[in-house]
Amino acid sequence: MLAHKRNYIIFLLLFFIACSIEKATIPSYVYIKKFKLTTNQALMGDTSADIQDVWLYQNNEFKGSFGLPTYIPLPEKSKQNITLRAGVKRSGQDDQRLQYPFFTDYDTILPLADLRSDTIQPRVTYLSNCKFPIIQDYDGAVNFFSIFRPKTGDSIIKVNDVTAWKINNNCAKLVLSDSTYQLNYLSKEISDLPSNGISTYLEVDYKCNDMFVIGLNVLYTDGSSRGYSVFSANSTGGVWKKAYIDYSTEISSEIAQRGKGTQFQILIQVTKSGTPLTDNTQLFIDNIKLIHF
Repeated sequence: MLAHKRNYIIFLLLFFIACSIEKATIPSYVYIKKFKLTTNQALMGDTSADIQDVWLYQNNEFKGSFGLPTYIPLPEKSKQNITLRAGVKRSGQDDQRLQYPFFTDYDTILPLADLRSDTIQPRVTYLSNCKFPIIQDYDGAVNFFSIFRPKTGDSIIKVNDVTAWKINNNCAKLVLSDSTYQLNYLSKEISDLPSNGISTYLEVDYKCNDMFVIGLNVLYTDGSSRGYSVFSANSTGGVWKKAYIDYSTEISSEIAQRGKGTQFQILIQVTKSGTPLTDNTQLFIDNIKLIHF
């Protein structure tokens, strides 16, 4: 009798547990490929991009950020408004991922259904209110940069072979002479940059066999200057990389102290390292863009 009663109680417990379990939701899936950047090349420069992440919104609700390419499960069904935003590393930092402020959103509508899988190839361009004080691609006659106080043997060579960022398109190769320990490559003076934390970024593609720094040189009316190191990298092992370098804080701080007329220069600094110092130090750069709103 006791055994029968115990079995009956167990049966009731299992019954109520089963009734309380909701039917599992069967998701649909979205496969998101790497973003592609399209540009009006004359106004925005080349289509070089290194978009690492996607920030996904569903019906204007943020669902998360994901490394690319990626599969993302979405439990909702029927037609859904999907917005994708391009994410990059701020100043090359792995732990500082952000939505790049200058790119357009990619919007689409997906008819989600159980176990359905959709593939998206997002395409973005620059927002129409972006300004480009500097576009340096080394294919035209315009040159915004020069070596500061070069020594004999320091040189900038245009190359367009297999070592270039894109074959048959020029990039710059900075070569340090045997007697040069550090080479400073400076842009022309730039003024009228935005303050109050408004986004200002430098984009650059690079390949280097030694250490280099990208920074900012501030020019004061009394003839003095101040330099900031904002981004640094070591040898890339023969591989081209891209950086999105955030100048917003440094520029806003200097303008707040010195006024809107403050002038700036982009500084690219290559330094020999090692003991003895590395011979044949070279830095390849291309697709330099200074962008702000």
